[in-house]
Amino acid sequence: MPAVDSASTRLIRIAVSWLLLFTGLHLAVLYSYNLFHGLAEIFAVVVACGIFMVAWNTRSFNRTPYLTFLGVAYLFVAVLDLLHTLAYQGMGVFHYPGANLATQLWIAARYLEAFSLLAASLLALRRARAELLLALYAVVTALVLWAVFSGLFPVCYSPAVGLTPFKIYSEYLICLTLVAAAMIFWRRAAMLDRTVLRLILASIACTIASELSFTLYIHAYGLANQIGHYLKIISFYLIYRASVSASLKRPYEVLFRDLGVREQRLRASEGRLRAILGNAAALVIFLAPDWKMHEFNLGAQEIFGWQRREVLARDFLSVLIPPEQTGTVEALLRQSLAGNPQRQIDTVMLDKDGKAHHILWNCTRLDGSQEQALGLVISGLDITVRIEYAKEREKLIKSLQEALAQVKTLSGLLPICSHCKKIRDDSGYWRQIEQYVENHSQAEFSHSMCPQCAHKLYPEYFPGPAAEASPRLKKSGNPPKNR
Repeated sequence: MPAVDSASTRLIRIAVSWLLLFTGLHLAVLYSYNLFHGLAEIFAVVVACGIFMVAWNTRSFNRTPYLTFLGVAYLFVAVLDLLHTLAYQGMGVFHYPGANLATQLWIAARYLEAFSLLAASLLALRRARAELLLALYAVVTALVLWAVFSGLFPVCYSPAVGLTPFKIYSEYLICLTLVAAAMIFWRRAAMLDRTVLRLILASIACTIASELSFTLYIHAYGLANQIGHYLKIISFYLIYRASVSASLKRPYEVLFRDLGVREQRLRASEGRLRAILGNAAALVIFLAPDWKMHEFNLGAQEIFGWQRREVLARDFLSVLIPPEQTGTVEALLRQSLAGNPQRQIDTVMLDKDGKAHHILWNCTRLDGSQEQALGLVISGLDITVRIEYAKEREKLIKSLQEALAQVKTLSGLLPICSHCKKIRDDSGYWRQIEQYVENHSQAEFSHSMCPQCAHKLYPEYFPGPAAEASPRLKKSGNPPKNR
């Protein structure tokens, strides 16, 4: 209930304020139409200049580019409206008879306003250089004023016929342009603040109604002219609310709305990055410039046995690096912090139980928006199993090489004497067969004597037929040749 009462009170206060404003303006009309006209136009000029001042002074950090565009545009609309006020019939500032000059300046100002709103809707969130826009609008306004005061601009009001067809058709064209701008703003509602969008659309609607009323008046002091100025006051007030009041009262929703969207995207990106890092098999550790750990992903937890909460804000060197390697690793970290990334560094790191792990790691500096060092990113793989496998492989290869060094084999054709059975070696010397075999293999000879030779050489010690003493000869059934 208090909130409802507060809203109702606010609406009543606004309604009373507008009622008092229009009552005062009506009294001004009764006193002097030029006074009413001057107050209405000066209000529009002040609002337009206020829009420009806010847009111009916030152009460096303003995240709503169309506000800067409208600010520059409304400055030159204010210039034309001020000249229109001074040229109004009865003011006596310019020596041009009748209401044609004031009407021409009015049409020129409305053309500039309508096409600027259309251009702002098309630009949406695209940023343009404010200085270039200022120069462009200055040139266009100067050309319009030259055309008006030189007589090249079409006649808009004639005492004989009143409003000319050019003026009436121009009002209709201006209305169509404003309708197109409103439709484009509506289609791009997702990129604009909802409250500001409603205010802009309401302002355009009031401007259209104002222009239609200006197609109906017969003379410069008519009722339709008066109603048109009332609607113009409302239109410029709504633009003021959209471009100035809303921007200053709710800067994070209007001026920095895009910044808020970017922050949401950044948080979503950070969430995705954390998910990727958390599920990565490789270890990833973020270090502050003082070597305190600010991130410890799942891969690092599995390798070292530490939980993330146990190591955050703890010193990387004292927790994971053996004391004898602390100096070497710190020197590498300082080189990375100076902008020299370290690649493929093999270092022993200790897990929670003090067991050594061979880690092949890279280290890169993490820079901020101003290129200052925010810290380091360490990523790596545990290659302990790979190193142990390599050591076992080397050990196996060495043992095989030693075994092969002890193995000697005989192959190929051996030149042997058919009589004495000596073998010729590679140097051309004739060697006893047992000496040659011993030199080229692991075999050794123990000399003995076969039965045939024993009977042949020592018959007195080995009597009897050699065939009976030889099981091999007996088995074959062949008589000994020496019989």
